[in-house]
Amino acid sequence: MNLIQQIDFDVECLTDYFQRLFVLAEETSKLHPPVPDPVLIRKQFVTELAKQFVPDNVSGFIRPDMAGNVYNFLDFRLDRLCELQQQKRDLALSYRDIKGKDGLDRYHKYLTKVVLLDLSSAVPSLKHLHGLRIVRNHFAHSGGHASDERRSELEKIPGVTLCGSEIVISDGFIWDSLRHAQTYLHAVARA
Repeated sequence: MNLIQQIDFDVECLTDYFQRLFVLAEETSKLHPPVPDPVLIRKQFVTELAKQFVPDNVSGFIRPDMAGNVYNFLDFRLDRLCELQQQKRDLALSYRDIKGKDGLDRYHKYLTKVVLLDLSSAVPSLKHLHGLRIVRNHFAHSGGHASDERRSELEKIPGVTLCGSEIVISDGFIWDSLRHAQTYLHAVARA
């Protein structure tokens, strides 16, 4: 398989997996989120509250996992593509030698400043993927909650809303993220 075929194969596998997860979420979740019983909260019956919350909100656990899967796919493929470019062009510098605001920025700087690829057509996808990175990091490092300082940053990301401090991801955000990851990776592989 060539690079484009490998990327497309991964996207097809993730698409099938996500479709199955969305069916699972629909089958196991109720149409409306639960309204926690204030008496349970006041009495701190956390176990009882969790028993009510989990079956009613399975999709609340599934979507963050999907966002992480898309980001992990992107990170894995970008690592491979950068290594391939380094070997192909016999470059002394690795993407690991480049400083960036974050890993995604480091990959992009390496590909555009060192490898000299023209990725201008993929900049809209890169912008979306930075939003995915922010969301994924909040789930990985903050339990899916936004601090007051980060609320405005998250509220600007299409498909992401806040319910109190909790980050809520729409189905569209997942599908858009997968499409943008594929678009960006295609641009790198074709350049």
